[in-house]
Amino acid sequence: MNKKRYLSILLMFLLLMSVLTGCGGQTAPEAGGETGGETPAVNPEEEVLTIRKTASLQSTDWEATTNTFDMQIMWVQVFESLYTIDEAAGGYQNQLAKEVAISEDGLTYTVTLVDASFQNGDPLKASDVVFSYKRAMENSRFNYVTSMIKSVEAQDDKTVVFTLEYPYSAISHTFWSIKISSEREVTELGDAFGTKPHTAATGPYIITEYDVASGVKLTANENYWKGAPNIKNVEYIVVSDDSAAVIAFENNEIEYLADAPLSEWESLKAAAGENHSLTKGNNIRFMAINYMSPTNNNILGNLKVREAIFYAINKDNINAAASSGYGAPAYEYMPHEYVATSPSVEDGGFKVFDYDPAKAKEMLKEGGFTDAQIAEGIDVGTLMTYGAATAEKAKAAQVIQANLAEVGLKAEIYVAEAAQVTPKLYAQDYDMCIFGDSGNYDFNNIRQQVHSESTGMYVVKYADDNSPLDWKRLEELVQMGVSTADTQERLGYYTELWSMVMDSATILPLYHNPVGIVWSSKLDPGGLSPTYYHIYNFKWVE
Repeated sequence: MNKKRYLSILLMFLLLMSVLTGCGGQTAPEAGGETGGETPAVNPEEEVLTIRKTASLQSTDWEATTNTFDMQIMWVQVFESLYTIDEAAGGYQNQLAKEVAISEDGLTYTVTLVDASFQNGDPLKASDVVFSYKRAMENSRFNYVTSMIKSVEAQDDKTVVFTLEYPYSAISHTFWSIKISSEREVTELGDAFGTKPHTAATGPYIITEYDVASGVKLTANENYWKGAPNIKNVEYIVVSDDSAAVIAFENNEIEYLADAPLSEWESLKAAAGENHSLTKGNNIRFMAINYMSPTNNNILGNLKVREAIFYAINKDNINAAASSGYGAPAYEYMPHEYVATSPSVEDGGFKVFDYDPAKAKEMLKEGGFTDAQIAEGIDVGTLMTYGAATAEKAKAAQVIQANLAEVGLKAEIYVAEAAQVTPKLYAQDYDMCIFGDSGNYDFNNIRQQVHSESTGMYVVKYADDNSPLDWKRLEELVQMGVSTADTQERLGYYTELWSMVMDSATILPLYHNPVGIVWSSKLDPGGLSPTYYHIYNFKWVE
């Protein structure tokens, strides 16, 4: 072989080796151990789907879960309801309800149940549905979705009859919100229900381990009425810090990362390859002001002070800090593209508070404050929110604090876990707060924030002698909004309602947070849902 031909063959060999080993000094992924070979197939019986949780699970009782991260587990993976929410498929869908017949007057709903069993092996019966609804109806937190129910009765083992006090066009949200529990097991567990694993649900996943500090483990319900899940083992790992969560994903310690930290989105995209999604979420982050707060001689009871606070807030800066610019400034409680009955800012039917520092100072003067007091700084109390200290709501709070300082208002910040903060908010034990809501498909869900029956849910108590608005009219509009199924009529009622709230300067929409999701190359998450994902739809890539 001549030298020229030898060099040619050697060059081809080296080029081939560079292709096999990758470029830029990278090496091919390990496969089959030190001896090489094909990548072993995923064994679904042994593989564990790991998902991040930002804080500990509050309870294994679905009624005691109040934040979205807890509800993603208890309301979707473990418990089920007559209807489900599948955002990937467009909203509410039948679940434990096989058929629903509605009387001509809209007052009677006859529900036929699917053939299903609880995780404890007991068959699902109409009596379990009646038990679950009556239990929820005794919980004031669920008044906003049950107060229209006059009675719920079992006609036979497979048929439940709901009789309403009045026609209620938003019944779909009620059928989604109330989860069905095993009457036998909940009764037997008594006060212990919610404190440990149980089998009182019908869902595709069973709680096997529950540790308040570290996390939750689930295993597939092999006798699930729709068929055994593909994913057999699930572990929720508590990682409160965003940076730590990103590192955990990059190290393959987390397989599915929902609500991914947007400040690290580019890094996460790079780590995830094609396995990422970023969509505008069906959510809202808003600021609420407790007009009844006694702080600084009830300074927040002054409408002009509340208006000054709202005019001082720069939503673009909040979006940049909290959502890394991927979100959208909010003016509506619910994004109009998700909720047809939601008032839209484009229609101009309600007041908005655009960023205007000069206007903010003008409001303070109209509220009785002098230039000297503004220059010295006026104490408006504490801005409270929940989540990690480095997470998006905490970042939004820091921007708001700086915005208020620019117009002469002083505010402290308090951030803690949801389990610590939300009870204070529901009890109106706060000055100002940043709160979140998500997964709404009907504007009637605003009821939980504005109606007197929503005790334990609202953060601003409107039904009060010192209310900043005509709260009785507010509740009339809530009632009128569900008295008809006509979308335009409902939109008219809700526009008036939202206009009243905005005029009172008690709730200010801040931003709609985009939902970033990244997942392992070993995982196929099916149709992606921005809020209530269904692990039942997931499977391992073969």
